[in-house]
Amino acid sequence: MSATRNGETRVTRPIRHKLSATAKQAQSGFLYSLKSLFTINPIPRPLSLIALCSFCIALPLLLGVLSGNLEAGLTACIGALLGLYSPSFTPGYRARALLKMIIPFSASFTLGLITARYLPASAFFLGLVALIAIYFALYKKMRPPAGFFFIMVCCLSKTHHVPTDHIPAIASAFFAGSLMVTIAVWLHDRIMVKDKPKQVTGPAQPLWQPAAFVKALVAGITVGGSYYLASLGGIDNPYWVPITVAAILQGQRMTEFWQRSLHRATGTALGMLIAAGIFALSPSPLVLILLLFVLAFTIEMLITKNYALACIFITPLTVILAHTAPIGYSAQTLIIARMMDVLIGVSFALLAGVILKLLPVENR
Repeated sequence: MSATRNGETRVTRPIRHKLSATAKQAQSGFLYSLKSLFTINPIPRPLSLIALCSFCIALPLLLGVLSGNLEAGLTACIGALLGLYSPSFTPGYRARALLKMIIPFSASFTLGLITARYLPASAFFLGLVALIAIYFALYKKMRPPAGFFFIMVCCLSKTHHVPTDHIPAIASAFFAGSLMVTIAVWLHDRIMVKDKPKQVTGPAQPLWQPAAFVKALVAGITVGGSYYLASLGGIDNPYWVPITVAAILQGQRMTEFWQRSLHRATGTALGMLIAAGIFALSPSPLVLILLLFVLAFTIEMLITKNYALACIFITPLTVILAHTAPIGYSAQTLIIARMMDVLIGVSFALLAGVILKLLPVENR
């Protein structure tokens, strides 16, 4: 009996030690997160490029209103979100980088669109998109938004309830939005970048990165699983849950999980107040177009400076692009529903963070 207890002690002691260390690190991370809510990182952003990309996000909605095809316009707006990645790349090489991203970006949306009617397949491919997006973001050491918008557009595609024969048209509108912003970025750099800097490339890294794959695998399972369970649970617009999970799992360390969890919850709460106010006022399409520009511009200015502040504006932008909140929607209903989704997503993300922390160091 004593030998059995000693054996159990030897087995369980390392696990208890890891859980205790995780709890202490989480407490430290939470305190750091409170402080980071009020911290603005001094990271310069190219104003002319940000304004251009924001204009490209809003322009398709104007074209959709003028042509009487609002759904195609909104879909092209989602495709133009690709432009939010451009400030992260070397001036003069931005369009080339975006051109490489168009196909996988469009594939993320189209996969979500094709599988939207079949929950198991929809959750599986959402998880696969998350795995690939997060893995390559880690492999390339991408700055925010990293792989987030690849996952977000896959989630937003699930709000399009269209017949199968309309899928090619919707996917084409998305691709057109991405292509338009890529061409605009190319023209911007041709005009504004006088002296093209030499592109700095580090030593070649092997494509297979076990630690990055483990994290991406856990993140992918969590993103896809959270969507599946949220859908089974009857949550209205369950795509909010995996979007929250993806936003939080962009962090590299346990402290960043706490930081992004707090930022996401706080930013979404304030953002839902803005979104509820927008739809309660029954804005005209022209006002929505202007709001899209302002929101996209503000997000790109803030996303690397303060994530909590960026989340305030990501939330109403997502609501507008998803066109799931009808005009005159109850502000109280909208806020409560979305905040519950965010809290569920935070719970899933923190569970994934704890699992990653318990893994051996070489697999994190």
